[in-house]
Amino acid sequence: MKRTQSLWGAGLLLCGLSASAAAPGPEALFQNRFFTLSQNAELLCATSEQQFLSSERLAEVIRFYENNHPNLRQQAVAVLTDHANSEHLEDLAGYKDDCQKQVSAELCVLEKYWDDKDAAWRALALFYDTKTVIKHSEDYRYQVKRFGADHIRVFEKAIRKIPAFLRQSISKAKPVENLQREIADKPSAIQELIHDAFQEDYNTSIWQDHTHPLTFTPGMGFRSQTVAQVFSGQNLIVFTVKEFDKGKEGATYRDIDVQYLVDFRLPIVVHEIAHTIDNFHFWNGTDDLYFFYKYHKISNDEQIMKIIADAKLALWPSKWFEAFEYLHEVNDGRYDGNTQEKLAELVAQYVLIPERLQTSSPAAYQWLRNEVFRGIEYQGYDRCPTPVTRPLSWWQKYASGKLLGQ
Repeated sequence: MKRTQSLWGAGLLLCGLSASAAAPGPEALFQNRFFTLSQNAELLCATSEQQFLSSERLAEVIRFYENNHPNLRQQAVAVLTDHANSEHLEDLAGYKDDCQKQVSAELCVLEKYWDDKDAAWRALALFYDTKTVIKHSEDYRYQVKRFGADHIRVFEKAIRKIPAFLRQSISKAKPVENLQREIADKPSAIQELIHDAFQEDYNTSIWQDHTHPLTFTPGMGFRSQTVAQVFSGQNLIVFTVKEFDKGKEGATYRDIDVQYLVDFRLPIVVHEIAHTIDNFHFWNGTDDLYFFYKYHKISNDEQIMKIIADAKLALWPSKWFEAFEYLHEVNDGRYDGNTQEKLAELVAQYVLIPERLQTSSPAAYQWLRNEVFRGIEYQGYDRCPTPVTRPLSWWQKYASGKLLGQ
């Protein structure tokens, strides 16, 4: 109980700071001031070693938010290392012992948690500025591969493709204070399913203003083949790291006959964030009876479903999700059997290949521009100065090609 109370207190403190923009002195958190929206193709045309904020810039972000906030770093690190698993807790206790004599004990703990200074600083800066939590899996099993600094860099770039107002929208959390009363007349099996649908750390992670940071964690996807998944009604994205990393530049795939010359994990993250936009777009932020089995999603809206159904997805890159996700809905690179997946792909293509989407589905493009993105438009992969893929040579197909989704 002590841990739960402590983290709940941390959530309340951070929540209070985020609401203090009008007060003199300390800066409010979560301003989306440093990780700004990128509407051009600069981030898309990059490898994993390009176009992320420098260490100096990360230090500037951290200084900006921590100025006049004497306990902020301690509270933030508590959120970014929030675990219940006993092995995690033992590790954290050891880190604290090792770091107690350091000038910045909390930052030392975060660096040991990530085993990398750049990863720790980037995770902290992203949290301060964009209200995003990136952390290890609660499951300590060794088959759950962990994130590293490389992953946080691509997450940073994907977050920068999402407008600030949408980032704020998907940090909302569906309140459940009245859940038990609302489902009391349902069979016990159904009640159990409803409870299981919410994240385990709900009571310690949801803040007083009913917000919850967009959270990225590694895990085990469906059949260990699904690259990433978003749970219905939530803003938690779980990545199967081994499969996710197959989208990194330089990988070769015999089944789609190409090699990626840019970091092609970014489209996957944007697609998954699109699912969270779907989950939270219509919520007014105050409706208490907004549980997962009755909430209003974009992809469940009667009028919008017709727009989604009628939309023809752009063909390039026609097989990015056929290569990376085990989905029966995929047909020649197009989602044709699952409205939620097609909606997520439409949003992703609006951000990543808008020129092609505008040609293939002008009505869907106009709806996304006017109703979802509030007039914001993008330049996509077609603006890259060189092609982002190249065909495999005969020897690459023979020697190093990989079959996915089988």
